[in-house]
Amino acid sequence: MFLTRQFTKTFKSIKPEIRFRCFANEDRNPFVKSWDVLKSDVSVFLGRSKPSMYPKHVDVVIIGGGFIGSSIAYWLKTKTREGLSVLVLEKDVTFQNVQKNVSLGQLTQHFTLPENINLSQYGAEFLRNIKENLGHDVDIEFYPCNSLVLASEKYAEKLESNVTVQKECGLKNDLLSIEDIKKRFPWINTHDVKLGCIGTESEGFFNAWNFLKGLVKKSQDLGALYLNAEVTGFELEKQRDVLMEGITPGSFRRISCVKYKTADNEEHSVKFAACILAAGDESGHIAQLADIGVGEGLLSVPLPIEKRELSVFSLAEKAKTTGLNTPMVMDTSGLWIRRNGLEDNLLCGHVPLLKDEAKTLSEQEFYANIVKPSLINRITECDKIDMCKISTEKQDYNTFDESGILGPHAYHNNLYLAAGFGRQGCFQAPGIGRAIAELIIDSHYTTIDLTRFGFDRLLLNKPIMEFNVY
Repeated sequence: MFLTRQFTKTFKSIKPEIRFRCFANEDRNPFVKSWDVLKSDVSVFLGRSKPSMYPKHVDVVIIGGGFIGSSIAYWLKTKTREGLSVLVLEKDVTFQNVQKNVSLGQLTQHFTLPENINLSQYGAEFLRNIKENLGHDVDIEFYPCNSLVLASEKYAEKLESNVTVQKECGLKNDLLSIEDIKKRFPWINTHDVKLGCIGTESEGFFNAWNFLKGLVKKSQDLGALYLNAEVTGFELEKQRDVLMEGITPGSFRRISCVKYKTADNEEHSVKFAACILAAGDESGHIAQLADIGVGEGLLSVPLPIEKRELSVFSLAEKAKTTGLNTPMVMDTSGLWIRRNGLEDNLLCGHVPLLKDEAKTLSEQEFYANIVKPSLINRITECDKIDMCKISTEKQDYNTFDESGILGPHAYHNNLYLAAGFGRQGCFQAPGIGRAIAELIIDSHYTTIDLTRFGFDRLLLNKPIMEFNVY
């Protein structure tokens, strides 16, 4: 288990009694503090607010400067230094969504796909050595906290199978019987629980905002150029000498240039050798600008990335009852619960639902029909606790199979996709960024084989599901 010094603070939310953990060393709201810093001096954060000259040609363009996009920039420049020119286009240089997502930075190893397990293991290693990787001034304030996964009788066998896969990948965790759970966590209602599994190392939560700032700054220090810009389209060039199965000879059009608009509405374009689409929940829309999902043949299949908004709730004073050893609980219903650092409240939310009917539920209906019943079922006293929403989070969600999409597009082989990883994209970003850098520099994966995450599985209609028990 790795541990760094943490700092906590308390500030007032809309309701005076609501407090939640933040990572700061003074009394100002960190969201307000961050906004003031960025608003007054965006040039410090992104190198310069308005370059004297916009590049006309670069080796690699990265669309999206969040965790994954900045990780890709970091790895490309780490591996090549001046050998590759890298441009990052990010339309929100304040990263407001990141600052609002209090559930980001939850590090867990509880996965069933070897790819996700390996990415999470490497994410833990990268964070463990964060000062060596990003600089000694980067403090992610890691807070160790084990993850407890609960399974009903229906999924108990699956949980045992999951643990077997995890142990084969080198993870350390323990299966817990109902008696074990009651003894260690008496506040958990186990009437419908058959089995549990708790991780014993490399789990907890950290300051995701500090992590992202560290990635951006290090990438810039290595030579990556960040621009405050929104992508508006692509230019495609006909290449009559290219032959591709399913494509009429002479009709192939290669993506070669991206058009974008700056914050002051100036329009520019830049030619590239390779482009990476890592724009989170906007990736599906941007892909359409390259005819993905609106064209014919290989271009007829869309990039199925959508935005899902999820609420995070605070349970006032409840952490006083659950204690300092409160784990991050992943309930069999899809509910998650964790302590809010050293504060007295708990935080909770619910994982996205794949079913189409879930998208038709209003926020109030989702809370009343899914979140609240699941919470009261697991912690019975919560029907008497003041529970209120503290934030609405946005995640990029792959509606095809809920797993990330990574690697070159089947038609545009110089357009690399890196989206759909949802909340786990934060702590898996180091491995994802390294993987894309390997594809560009070495033409194949050299560390973790992530071939199964490729776009081709959409063409073949072969989903790879993360078979968790929640």
